Amino acid sequence: MSRPGMIRTATNSQLDGTSSITQSVTLESTAALELALQNAGLLAQQITGSLARLGSASTTIENAIKPISGSTQTYTNIAKNVEAAVSELEVLRLHQAVFEEEEPRIRRGNLEIVEYSLSISRLKAAIKSLEGSTLKSSQQVTLKMNQLINTAVSNVRDRYRKTLISVSPISEKEDTSEFVSEMPEDTVKALSIMVDFFMVTDMSAGVPIYADIRGKYIIHHLSVLSETATKTEIKRVNGFYRKGTSPFKLYMDNLLRAMVTEEKMIRAIFKAKADIQSALSATLKDLEKSFQATVQAINAVIRKNLITDCFYAYDVIEQIHVASGEILLATEIPVFNLESCSKDLRKTAQDSFYEILRHIEAIVSGLPALPVDFAVLDITKQVTAWVLRLADYDTTLASLLIPLGAPSAWSLKLSYHSTFSTATGTSTPKSSYMGSEILSLFISEIFDDLLVNIEAKARTQYKKVTRVGLQVIANLLYLERGLRSSQEVSAILTSGSGIDRLDKIRKRSLNMFLDGWKMCASYLMDVTIVRSSSTASGGKAIMSSKDREVIKEKFRNFNTTFDELVAKFKEYSFTDAELRAYLAKEVAFVSPLYQRFYEKHKAGEFSKHTEKYIKYNKSQLDQTLASLA
Repeated sequence: MSRPGMIRTATNSQLDGTSSITQSVTLESTAALELALQNAGLLAQQITGSLARLGSASTTIENAIKPISGSTQTYTNIAKNVEAAVSELEVLRLHQAVFEEEEPRIRRGNLEIVEYSLSISRLKAAIKSLEGSTLKSSQQVTLKMNQLINTAVSNVRDRYRKTLISVSPISEKEDTSEFVSEMPEDTVKALSIMVDFFMVTDMSAGVPIYADIRGKYIIHHLSVLSETATKTEIKRVNGFYRKGTSPFKLYMDNLLRAMVTEEKMIRAIFKAKADIQSALSATLKDLEKSFQATVQAINAVIRKNLITDCFYAYDVIEQIHVASGEILLATEIPVFNLESCSKDLRKTAQDSFYEILRHIEAIVSGLPALPVDFAVLDITKQVTAWVLRLADYDTTLASLLIPLGAPSAWSLKLSYHSTFSTATGTSTPKSSYMGSEILSLFISEIFDDLLVNIEAKARTQYKKVTRVGLQVIANLLYLERGLRSSQEVSAILTSGSGIDRLDKIRKRSLNMFLDGWKMCASYLMDVTIVRSSSTASGGKAIMSSKDREVIKEKFRNFNTTFDELVAKFKEYSFTDAELRAYLAKEVAFVSPLYQRFYEKHKAGEFSKHTEKYIKYNKSQLDQTLASLA
């Protein structure tokens, strides 16, 4: 191996020779590079010149090509527009074909509702497709399609109207027995389908058309009954309206049937709750006005003869109340409140309470004189008939009386009432009155008013209270006979203060009539002192001379008074046999008193000649009293 030192020496000498060679080469390369760069610069200048010339040429070319390019773009746009127009025309042609296909079918007007719906759907789809079109012909086709849709809807509307008219006939001759029957099932189904059609096509058709036709139909038919109810002369029996004889009942029956039937039909035809409510309200809106006018007309008739026709008012109010209850049970949506339409009539009925009492007072006070034969007054007969009629309307009358409160709301408050009346005198309203209680109070007020006025009239005519009592008793007995003939009135009076008040009047009038008989009986009240003597044989009672004179005087006075009373009683020209018998029974209270007095003194302790003082024995007295009957 060579030594490292030797190798390094040899290498260094070689590198020195190479260095000089490299320097020489570098100089040559630099010169060549500079030459190349010069050539490149020349070339760049040439290229720059060429590019400048090329740019100038391209500008020239561009200026030449630009008009050609603009025209080409225009032609391209025109081509696109033409293509779009052709496409729109094709769409228009297709939709025009839809119109041409549907027009004759729709204009014939004999399509089924489903077919109308399909045709309208096709036309609406076509219209929607043409919405963006700028072609004038598209707008014309759209207009024609809309008109055709309107024609289709109009056809259905006309069919809907004709179908309703077919089941809602209005004619001059009315058969009220066949009034407002339910529509046939197939008609209801057809109407329901058409209503569904209108829900999509014409929201303004279904309810208004139905309400117009059916509303007029109901009003027309009810107007016939309404006119009959308001213009027919009131049938009176014995001067009073008789319950249930008015044609108003037929009117109410038909009105009730109309309202119930109409709601049933509307619920079958319309589906939406809002439409049902709207249809009911619109259909029956004029019925409320018509009903109110009918009641007002009846009210005007009643006010002309309130005393006799007040019962007609009670009857109408009762029928309205019953119908209102039936409507609430039979319908889900009461359109209007029947009872609210009768407020004026209810006021008239309430006014009748005071007017009845005022009429009684006016009649009695206006009499020239009370009958000398104690005959029952005509006003008493009228009042009895009134009261018997009142029982027919007990519930209705209670509903009218309770809101008025205390009797002071209807009583007359005449000055002499405070002296003779059996009223309690309280005027404090009572909110807890029961129906029968307040009705008993009112009936007893009528009786009280009548009998108190008779008593007041009798007191101006007679000086002696006996005849005053007779007049009151004669009329009272007639009233009581009427009460006994009616279980209803008797039950009403028993439930309240009515019977008690009549008893008070009876007792007072009897006391007046028996005034002389009580004086006669007073002579039989024996207060003499009879002393026993221990010296007399057998312990016989001893009567002082003074006591004997007292007994003699009592017998004399009794005989005289009794004979006068009997003679006077027999002079009375009673037209009422029951009155005579009743009074004879009442004066018989003398008999037991006389019997006791007679038994005590018939032995003759007061006189040796008893036949001078004892005119009647027990049987003779009883026979005399019995003869009065």
